[in-house]
Amino acid sequence: MAKQIKQAVVAALVIFVAIKTGIRLDILKAGFDVAGAVYMTFATTLIGGVIGKMTSKGIDASSGNFGTKFASREAIAPRQLIYGQARVGGTIVHMETSGTDNFLLHMVIAIAGHEIEELTNIRLNDNDLTTTTSTISGSTVYTVTNSDYTNTDNDNNFGSGRLIRYVVQDGSQTAVDGFMNAQLSSMETTDKFLGVAYVYIQMVFDSEAFGGGIPATSFLVKGKKCFDPRTNNTVWTQNPALHIRDYLTNTEYGIKATTSEINDTTNAGGFASAANTCEQNVTLADGSSTEKRYLANGFTNFSANGNGVVESLLSSMAGKIAYVNGQFNIFAGASQTPSLTITDDDLLDVVQVQTNPNSGNLFNSVKPIYVDSTQNYVAADAQVYQDTTFLNADTPSGESTANYIKQMEVQLPFTVTDTMAQRLGRIALKSQRQTTSISLLASLKFMRLQPADWVYVTNTRLDYSQKVFEVISTNMEVITDGDVPILATKLELKEAASSVFDF
Repeated sequence: MAKQIKQAVVAALVIFVAIKTGIRLDILKAGFDVAGAVYMTFATTLIGGVIGKMTSKGIDASSGNFGTKFASREAIAPRQLIYGQARVGGTIVHMETSGTDNFLLHMVIAIAGHEIEELTNIRLNDNDLTTTTSTISGSTVYTVTNSDYTNTDNDNNFGSGRLIRYVVQDGSQTAVDGFMNAQLSSMETTDKFLGVAYVYIQMVFDSEAFGGGIPATSFLVKGKKCFDPRTNNTVWTQNPALHIRDYLTNTEYGIKATTSEINDTTNAGGFASAANTCEQNVTLADGSSTEKRYLANGFTNFSANGNGVVESLLSSMAGKIAYVNGQFNIFAGASQTPSLTITDDDLLDVVQVQTNPNSGNLFNSVKPIYVDSTQNYVAADAQVYQDTTFLNADTPSGESTANYIKQMEVQLPFTVTDTMAQRLGRIALKSQRQTTSISLLASLKFMRLQPADWVYVTNTRLDYSQKVFEVISTNMEVITDGDVPILATKLELKEAASSVFDF
């Protein structure tokens, strides 16, 4: 499936994805119908989707972040893919009992289909486990010390009344775990679980501690290590630009893009540039506190729709991605300073203007939905933000009591802080109010523009004086002036403003 996705992306030449427009990765045929003109398409970009709402593909790929996140038994389950730090469940891949009256429960729980940075914590029901460590059969064994899981009257305890112990393998193992192999006769030396991060856990039956059955089990995990082109190192990171790069290039679960297809530069569109933008400190609404501009923390799985995975990660950075001239380019949500200006002298035809959104809907308030890391990574609503300027503009003159509030909902499965969710929600709200789009033919020098670049437009008829627009698509066309062929640049532009990214 990854190969098919990549082929579809390349066939479309440029794919453009933006949180502010709801994010889709639709594939359309390149080219425009221009009456009376011979044309050649150089690159095409499309924005689609429903404003402020992730597509079903995006939700399917990341909906688990809003779920319960408990380990469960599955006959067939895809491997989990964890980026940043996330609370996850897992798949119980082995379960058996042993001892007199089967007092000892053994479980092997796979938590990720790749090497992880660290298993930070295990949570049983509402209890975060505390532990001591020892070495048994060459493995580091964690013995749980919580009072809820301690009973000195239980004759089968592991010592000091302890009822639970476990070992962790981070996915880099090359052999069977020594402790697990020694404890389970059903395990052989070939049971290595290669490439899988897992926990082998033992629980002594106790009617008081486990009277309700096997406790709900979840794991707080620092996940996948990703390559950073800025340092040439592979490290654990919360940077969404590096997560997307990992997914694009991975040959097991990703898009399988080659290194030559990735723009790793610090220039506009480069992954190094986007990563730097994500790590900038921004000042919050209180005027003094700061946080990183964009972080991504969440999980998906190896069988998830590739479009949806990229879509979900882009939502955490108000991001856009494009495939131009054989390379993937990425842009984090931030203002730009245009380097080019399109004037009347550059135009080769009349400018076409559209001032209303295709959907016909404009929103004046926003409710972001995110995953709250301070509440054990459960789904939460950030504060609803209502823009009074937008509301007044949407309220007809003379009306004062009628309700003209239109609220959009932004789902952010890889965002785990309230302040970041609020910022992303406001970016989405402000962006969809930038409604003016223009289409124009200009001289060939503007072929240097690529999707997501910003450009100034100065136009006498439209009364524009260095008005800022964002490039949606760039095409090279051959038009005719009588019998003379002329190379031209066809640009689709949408108004932009640096105020969209103010908080």
